[in-house]
Amino acid sequence: MKKFITNIVFAISFLLIFSFISNVYFDYFIQAFTGDSPPFPPGKSFPIDECQSWTEDVRNFNVVEGEQAEQVTVLMYHRIIDDHKLNKIHYETDEKLYDTIVLKSEFEKQMNLLREEKYVTLTAKEFKLFMENKLKVPKKSILLTFDDGFKDNYIEAYPILKSHNFTAINFVVTGFVSERDHKFRSDQTQYFSLSDLKKSCSSFEFQSHTYNFHKKNNEGMAYLKVKSKNEIKNDIATSLVNLNESKRSFAYPYGEYNEETIEILKDLGIEMAFTVEYKDAKPGMNMYEIPRKAVFPEDTIEDFRLKINLN
Repeated sequence: MKKFITNIVFAISFLLIFSFISNVYFDYFIQAFTGDSPPFPPGKSFPIDECQSWTEDVRNFNVVEGEQAEQVTVLMYHRIIDDHKLNKIHYETDEKLYDTIVLKSEFEKQMNLLREEKYVTLTAKEFKLFMENKLKVPKKSILLTFDDGFKDNYIEAYPILKSHNFTAINFVVTGFVSERDHKFRSDQTQYFSLSDLKKSCSSFEFQSHTYNFHKKNNEGMAYLKVKSKNEIKNDIATSLVNLNESKRSFAYPYGEYNEETIEILKDLGIEMAFTVEYKDAKPGMNMYEIPRKAVFPEDTIEDFRLKINLN
């Protein structure tokens, strides 16, 4: 009898310990076997609502007549990689950096130039009001955007933005966000953790880039163009739950969309959406087809000056 009780106690203790270890290291088990983190829970919200309150503020720029912007450049970034941490995963087969990568040294030069030239980084709300002819903004106004929510945005870009008191929209694939933090590794593709979101939400304005539809099918077609209307709507709606129902803006994965996609965004109450068409944004444009200028790894500082119309 004593041996039986001992075995029962041992079994219960083992299950409790195993349950604890599984819970704590679940993400690591998933990564070890699949290479991926488990998707962020669809019915759960990021605990960032309070620290995003600044995104509702609208500044009075006191722009005098003739000094207001007629157009605003929207810049698009993806990854910011430290020059000393480049790895083979950052290069294409022809040994060129992927178009979605900008070196940290170049990003620093670009942000320094914006600061030196006294550029103003707009929030999504201020930009929307400008596009609706409801707010005058300075000629040297700019909107910074980042796509996908890569962890290097927090590690490399955020400190630079913060040092200049700049803000940017970060369009996150909310299902890619991990609940537990992981040590940053430059030889891996990593995305924001909840901790990263909370620590950088004074500079980054987090908006939707879908929940888990930043994908293409076997024929290379973007999910937002080939999945059913209900599937697309449910995926984007899930991302909005994660984002505390923040609906100011959306970025189309791969820049691909159609009229049905726009209809879905309107049905969900999303106010504007960004494409990858390379030109400046002007009031009167379709609010669901706002262009952006991508910043590329080969761009020199002179290329950047031309990109932002700094003659």
